[in-house]
Amino acid sequence: MIKIYLFFTFVIYPFLPLFLKVRMLFNKECPIRFKEKLGKVKSNDCDNIIWFHVASLGEIKSIHSIIKHYQKNKNLNILITSVTQSSYEYFKENLQSYNTHHQYAPLDNPVIISKFLKNWKPKLSIFIESEIWPNMILQTSKVSKIILLNCRISKKSFKKWKMFKTTFKNIMTKFDYILPQSRETLNFLEYFDLNKTKHIGNLKFTNIEKNNPNIIKINDSKNSWVAMSMHYEEINDIIETHLKVNEKIKNLTTYIIPRHLNKIDKIIKKIENKKIQYQQISSNNFIKKFNGIVIIDKFGLAEDIFNQIKIVFMGGSFIDHGGQNPIEPLKYDCKVLSGENIFNFAEIYNELVNKKLAELVNKKDLINKLTNFFEKEDINQNTNMKFDDYSVTIFNKTIKFLDSYILNEKNF
Repeated sequence: MIKIYLFFTFVIYPFLPLFLKVRMLFNKECPIRFKEKLGKVKSNDCDNIIWFHVASLGEIKSIHSIIKHYQKNKNLNILITSVTQSSYEYFKENLQSYNTHHQYAPLDNPVIISKFLKNWKPKLSIFIESEIWPNMILQTSKVSKIILLNCRISKKSFKKWKMFKTTFKNIMTKFDYILPQSRETLNFLEYFDLNKTKHIGNLKFTNIEKNNPNIIKINDSKNSWVAMSMHYEEINDIIETHLKVNEKIKNLTTYIIPRHLNKIDKIIKKIENKKIQYQQISSNNFIKKFNGIVIIDKFGLAEDIFNQIKIVFMGGSFIDHGGQNPIEPLKYDCKVLSGENIFNFAEIYNELVNKKLAELVNKKDLINKLTNFFEKEDINQNTNMKFDDYSVTIFNKTIKFLDSYILNEKNF
């Protein structure tokens, strides 16, 4: 199977420049730097290079705190390769430094990978999540130690690789170590008899830098909750929840952060039909003991809300959408609730529910849970730890593991 793949990638090599140029026409490639994906880069004069390879924006965000930590070591040079333009923009705004470099990832072709490795000569190579490219892995394992960090294997991928068990195992054994992000992935790896594994936790929990724009002024956050990233199809449920909870808890304030701002007018009409007071944040950013619904009709204000309101329901989970990522409100120690349709983030929610950092509820449960919180005035009940504590634990354990390679010359 691997030999067939290698042969195919050799055959298509002459056509790859044309492939990238076609993608440029659709604005899917950087017109200035697309040649980097063909292995055409400036000569590198750095040494002691630690290479982190990510796919896109989500993966580069997940290693944000790891990169920041190793940037402090003046004896190291860090190379980050990524595939998408959005990941580069994130790098440029958040991680660019005198000892940290970015290149668009080389295509998984043996000729291109060979050029890349000869130029950069990494001492340690760290692939993030599900970046399993045969040529890249096989060739890199010949020139440096290689680690698969925050490994993720979805159920769909697992079913696919089960049909090619020997091939998958032959590729994955090239990694010196694999750190799965969840116990589910750990179980999948054990099916393939891969022993060099260590479960620490999900690196996506470690990027906890906060952004407090301090635009919204809330005079009294008591009896307030947030419905975050709500789809239009869920608005009726949130309005009904507001009305039911408000029967028992007076002066309730519900903050709705819509998923799509082009539906604001329709959302307002639904609220007006129920004769509920409402306020749009674009018209008035000061909320003073408001009994009604506050509509966050501008982008970029969610973290400002989380910094002041500590109960958050994540949208996209009462409908067949798959839920939304709960990490952002958790950074602010918010109590996170979600509906049960969270298949897009099942592994994350499983971890958080086990740690009692999040709860899954149905529509009736949401009403009862909110009422209970407000009556007891204790949103952190049944919580074993704060998210920050959990995040720091994962970060420290990951650094300790990586240090055993990066700071130990014997491992190179």
